[in-house]
Amino acid sequence: MGYMEGLTLSDVIESTRGHWTGRNEPSAIVPTGVSIDTRTLKPGEIFFALPGEKVDGHQFLDAAFDRGACAAVVIRSGARESRQALIAVDAPDLALGDLARFYRRRFDIPVIGITGSSGKTTTKDMVAAVLSTRYRVLATQGNLNNRLGVPLTLFKLSAHCDVAVIEMGISERGGLRYLCEIAQPTIGMITNIGPAHIEFFGSVEGVAKAKGELLEYLDESSMTILNLDDLFLSKERAKVKGRLLGIGIEQICQFRGEGLKLDQKGFGHFSLQGHSFHLSIPGKHNVYNALMAATTGWALDVPLQDAAKALENFTLTKLRSQVMEHNGIRMINDTYNANPASMRAALETLSQIEVDGRRIAVVGDMRELGAMTYDAHRELGREVGNRQIDALFALGDLAPVVVEGGREAGIDQAWAYADRDALTGALQTYLKPGDLMLIKGSRSIAMERIVTALGFEM
Repeated sequence: MGYMEGLTLSDVIESTRGHWTGRNEPSAIVPTGVSIDTRTLKPGEIFFALPGEKVDGHQFLDAAFDRGACAAVVIRSGARESRQALIAVDAPDLALGDLARFYRRRFDIPVIGITGSSGKTTTKDMVAAVLSTRYRVLATQGNLNNRLGVPLTLFKLSAHCDVAVIEMGISERGGLRYLCEIAQPTIGMITNIGPAHIEFFGSVEGVAKAKGELLEYLDESSMTILNLDDLFLSKERAKVKGRLLGIGIEQICQFRGEGLKLDQKGFGHFSLQGHSFHLSIPGKHNVYNALMAATTGWALDVPLQDAAKALENFTLTKLRSQVMEHNGIRMINDTYNANPASMRAALETLSQIEVDGRRIAVVGDMRELGAMTYDAHRELGREVGNRQIDALFALGDLAPVVVEGGREAGIDQAWAYADRDALTGALQTYLKPGDLMLIKGSRSIAMERIVTALGFEM
């Protein structure tokens, strides 16, 4: 990871309110980074022994020191006298956040906090692409967007960073407030509000309240970027204490995408304050993400023409709306994850791309919907049936419900499968050159295995 600038073990002990058991003076030890996994730990890093349901990090203390850890943060109640350099704390996971908060305060730079029900990762990547035209950017990597991932991202801050772009994902009330207290964003944005992780929040209104914790954190000196076409976010705007920068396509706002057209590939073309934008990724939902990114750039003095160029060259992260082709068949590989809002956006994209053959939706179960599970899957089927889509293949426990909804909406070619291999075999028989297929489902369904089984290169 490289040296965490100016940080000694004394700072770690102070920020975590820990008890030191090492023999050496902690102020003389300068850690090179932080690790929560002995498999990737590098010499000189601090190992945080995190307790877990399946694996307890305390079982790997010897392995951590064998790999060169300079110290380990352990739970106070289980700490024992040891010759090893241990820092005993009440809760190692909370101590990780405490240290990240302490370290973040050393950097007087813009920090952008991004949350929302869907589109967080793509928006984060777009924001980073736009800002990279002028600044040195630290951005969340992979899926490090939770109470462990956000601290690990912040530990990568250095004098070589001009701005940080932090993705924030939550699955509990108070979770976003906690991440804000650690990352201390100066600019906040919410992509949209929808029924994602709804089993944890009870309702879409509960999701809106949880995401609204970002607005509650941001003070009068901050900037907030909101999608004002989103009904819930339009209502939340009253909570903004600093400067509000509104984006949208339908609503009149400061950063409105005008003259939107989707070409035969589904790529968006629009103008923003007189500047032309031409995207190389499909879907109206990605136009909203692009507006978020361009507006963030504007807020940090990146000219809109530079933002337009960066977004024209932008490509998506793997498994997110990737347009692929094999044997004359095109596929939208959107298999990373799914919730009702992102499903709706993906189906809209499928229905808008021009095809020579048929449009086919291949969808898997959506998880974490709680009491909405049945209705959400039935509505998914109806959504397919109400669009210009020719066939529906559904996979999972809720597949019959999806198909039922599809047939209610008038789609005749609709099939439910409990087995992935059976669905794949049916697709191999059904598909013809000229067809366009969307594949999407929740992460746990592993819909990407269908992609590779059909011969598409990932």
